Amino acid sequence: MTNEYLAPFVDELFNLGVREAVFSPGSRSTALAMLFEEYKKYDTYVNIDERSAAFFALGIAKAKKRPVVLVCTSGSAAAHHFPAVLEAKMSRVPLIILTADRPAELQFVGAPQTVDQTRFFGNFVNHFENLEAPHIQKQSQTENFWTYPRKVAQRAVLSAISPLSGPVQINVPLRDPLVPELKSENYEKGRSKHAFKFYEGQAQVILPFDEALLSGKTLILAGANFDKDYSEALLKLAEQLKAPILADPLSNLRNHNHPLVIDSYDAFLANNDLKTQLKADAILLFGQMPVSKRLQQFVAFNNEAEFIQVDPALDYRNPSLTTTTMVQSDVLPFASSIKKVNSDSSYLEKWQNAQEKMRQLLEKVTYEESPFEGRYVQELQKHLEALDAQLLVSNSMEIRYIDYWWKKADAKVRILGNRGVNGIDGTESTALGIATTGKPTVLLTGDLSMLHDLNGLIVGKTHELNLTIVLFNNDGGGIFHHLAQKGIPNFDYLFSTPHGLNFAGLAELTGLDYHLVSGYADFGQQFEASLHQSGIHLLEIKTDKDLSLALHRKLQVQVSQPSSSHMNSYS
Repeated sequence: MTNEYLAPFVDELFNLGVREAVFSPGSRSTALAMLFEEYKKYDTYVNIDERSAAFFALGIAKAKKRPVVLVCTSGSAAAHHFPAVLEAKMSRVPLIILTADRPAELQFVGAPQTVDQTRFFGNFVNHFENLEAPHIQKQSQTENFWTYPRKVAQRAVLSAISPLSGPVQINVPLRDPLVPELKSENYEKGRSKHAFKFYEGQAQVILPFDEALLSGKTLILAGANFDKDYSEALLKLAEQLKAPILADPLSNLRNHNHPLVIDSYDAFLANNDLKTQLKADAILLFGQMPVSKRLQQFVAFNNEAEFIQVDPALDYRNPSLTTTTMVQSDVLPFASSIKKVNSDSSYLEKWQNAQEKMRQLLEKVTYEESPFEGRYVQELQKHLEALDAQLLVSNSMEIRYIDYWWKKADAKVRILGNRGVNGIDGTESTALGIATTGKPTVLLTGDLSMLHDLNGLIVGKTHELNLTIVLFNNDGGGIFHHLAQKGIPNFDYLFSTPHGLNFAGLAELTGLDYHLVSGYADFGQQFEASLHQSGIHLLEIKTDKDLSLALHRKLQVQVSQPSSSHMNSYS
């Protein structure tokens, strides 16, 4: 017996709910790839670039809300997984990473394609374990040969989906011959008549604080939370407490045109007088802290409030460092445990008044003639609102455009992002992983993010996936024009980094459908057409960094004025 013990491992992962496996080609991982493929029940994908493969698996796990297997060969291959592993750890996405390895006798002797893969990802995985070939000395030990790998699979899945869900590394040292015997009966070996199963519970929460804290000016912050939809529970709680919900776009609470949902806070919190009027007595945080820097500054400014963080893993997620109470709970049991009912809506009405005035101002960007990202976001939302679609938003400026311009509306579109470590890598790969659901899928990205992951387009071609890419190309790092670095010596060389590259060449290289957008009407026509056609479609929108900055500053100057007349003067 050589590598046949891996067959029960493959079978057990499937029994525990894993349905997808992503491979990158390699010799040492031959047995793993062949056994997953021969099982014939997994959706499998081959991605030649390990870095892209890892983000692709991350996208699948985000979209399908379950662990995904990621397989690579030995040596440097796993190192290319590292950026996606970091993202998975910080954004709580379950991945099961199988790193093929050389056996112990070939370690530290100069064997090719061999490095020390023990705890390769350090603290950025929930669990590490070696899946060694079981040693058989006596016939009585044969049964353990088949049951041991099942226990490893069980520990891997449980660790990946724990309250602090995330990646797991199972290192698999393999000896020659690397090609396994593909006997179908091996998959059944070691099965118990009592199949292993697990149940996720929702325990009732006993509140560690006096509910009287929530009787006055209570504010709810709803951040990214990819694996569960708690919208209804949060809306009910907000109604009960007369509390505004500041809804980050990745919370997907903006899919509800509800009077308690506030979507324009990043704009009107520029008004310092208004910030003072909106100070809260209690702040509740669910999920990650929202992306808005102004909101984070408001939380720090509001440092005398009781800050209650509700988190199933008791993981500190408040960079303002103002948390006073941690509650270990999911949203639903926490919300159902609150019995307090607030009858005073005066605090809520202040937020609603600011929201109404700010939204009227932001809507006037519809009349902007110049190519401006804010108006294109509004156009994008208009075309997606009626669809059960998926929108992945890249980091840097794109997520901020969405935060600023994407308004609440009754819709189904699910917005996702890689906000664990906020990197600009892996965007095309993540989007194509998300696209494996078969739903209409859109990626909104910038030019530098796009350039970071061009290899990701290959898996879209080889697996015939459908994706529309909306590309804001401002020829470099536009976000730095909004930061303190603007105007310093060598700014363009060090930060703005204009590249002058022609994205039209990707049509020839990868076979995607390319279109340079000529205006807002053209964008609408091309975007609608792309959603009804197969393949990858790239809609490039060329914008100007300085013009975009000027339009933002024009708006911010008016917002920062306390007068409502200024707040309604944008044109």
